[in-house]
Amino acid sequence: MLNTKMQLNDNQRFLIRSVSIIVLGLFINQLLQTVGSIVVARVLNDPGKFGEVNLLLQVFGMVNLFLNVGFNSSLVYTFSTNPKDAIENKFRLAMLGSVFFGVVVCILLAVLSPLLAHTYALPSLQGALLISSIMLVFNSIINMGVSAFSGNRNFGTQALFMVITTTLSTAGTVLGVLWPIGEDGFLWGVSIGMGIGSVLAALFICWKVEKVHHPKWLGRVSIPEIWKMMQYGVPLWAGNIAKAFQQPFVTMIIGSSSVIAVGHISNAFRITGFIGIVTWAFMIVTFPFVAASYQDPLESKRRGTLCIRYNNLILYPLTVVICLYPDQINGYLFGEGYTSEDSAAYIRLLALGVFFSSVGRLGGNILAGIGKTKANFWVMIVAGIFVITLVPTIAASHPVLAVWIYTGGWAISAICMIWFFYLENFTLNWWKAYGEPLIPSLFMGLFMEVGRFTGGWMTSFVVVGILCLIVLTMYVELRAGKGLGATRNEVM
Repeated sequence: MLNTKMQLNDNQRFLIRSVSIIVLGLFINQLLQTVGSIVVARVLNDPGKFGEVNLLLQVFGMVNLFLNVGFNSSLVYTFSTNPKDAIENKFRLAMLGSVFFGVVVCILLAVLSPLLAHTYALPSLQGALLISSIMLVFNSIINMGVSAFSGNRNFGTQALFMVITTTLSTAGTVLGVLWPIGEDGFLWGVSIGMGIGSVLAALFICWKVEKVHHPKWLGRVSIPEIWKMMQYGVPLWAGNIAKAFQQPFVTMIIGSSSVIAVGHISNAFRITGFIGIVTWAFMIVTFPFVAASYQDPLESKRRGTLCIRYNNLILYPLTVVICLYPDQINGYLFGEGYTSEDSAAYIRLLALGVFFSSVGRLGGNILAGIGKTKANFWVMIVAGIFVITLVPTIAASHPVLAVWIYTGGWAISAICMIWFFYLENFTLNWWKAYGEPLIPSLFMGLFMEVGRFTGGWMTSFVVVGILCLIVLTMYVELRAGKGLGATRNEVM
């Protein structure tokens, strides 16, 4: 009888299998980035120089957000709803539009590089950004290739692309630090190494797209069709900028007063990035997963609820652990020299920020799956408006306050996203999505917190807390039964 209750329906099996693949890829990505950051930190052994490298990476990460202009989202949606049209027309148009805007952003970065170098009083930053700007065109190509496999729900290949791209990029960063190039040292080396990695990744991904999809690379160019793709994709693109720009923006603003703080905050982002990959994985899977049932609102609601529920079953306990043991994790990974009085505050606040951001990010992809994209745009604007207005004016020299503002913006955006679900008349089962998954984590956190005051018994309380988490998670899932998932075989 127990085995019968634990049987999974098609939607649950597909979701668990697909998310597991993406989580594995994102975990390897985050692990590679963290290991690369650890190597750079220990090789340089200088918080100032370490902050300079992270500043370059944050600037480049910020610029990358402005690529594609929504062509990637539009391509994913087309592959999910009309694969034939995607292969014969939309892939070619998306690639053309994405590369065009990649060239535009490349030119803008080259023009702005002297100003950025002057702002941060780093002359070598100008040359490094000029070299990095060439990467933007190849990154535009990479994004389109990845979108082709995401749209047809080939998540294994997508995860492979992510790992290859991150491996090449991280290797370039480490080699640039180990073997500086020219008089301007390691920043130029990092840019050249990352640039070579982008070229190699773009070539491999294009070869894979041709081998699997055989798209029509050459053909007619329809401006009305390109414009229609942008009409769908631009709100998602703008929303993605609003949600993703905040991390590099906060870091860059703080960097104008202290590159050492940049290093500390970057380490906090690395640590909390491990829990962030859970939501990123669900975002990648949720969009095509919900889009495949867009004609059946009830089925789409079930799928949306299921995605949020499983996201929280994983995200809640990870957030609790990081909030309870921030200094221990930070010191173990990066060394005691990279901890400070404020390091625990950075990590705890950013961990909470990951949770609050998951509400808007997953919610935006769920609504985009049924063709509603405005929520993703406006909710992310709400999240970002506090960062862009308050951090430069009152928190540029106060890193902890800046991170408080960052997390507060995400909390308000979460409330706005829930409101948008009611506005679109697409309400989910909130208790199943957010309430039940919290119960096991609360009990685990209680045992772990009590264990902190028991001295030598702490390990025993931690073990009991983890066992409690596992048992209660199984219990709430058994109670949910099959009612949460879909009853139809519409996954694929």
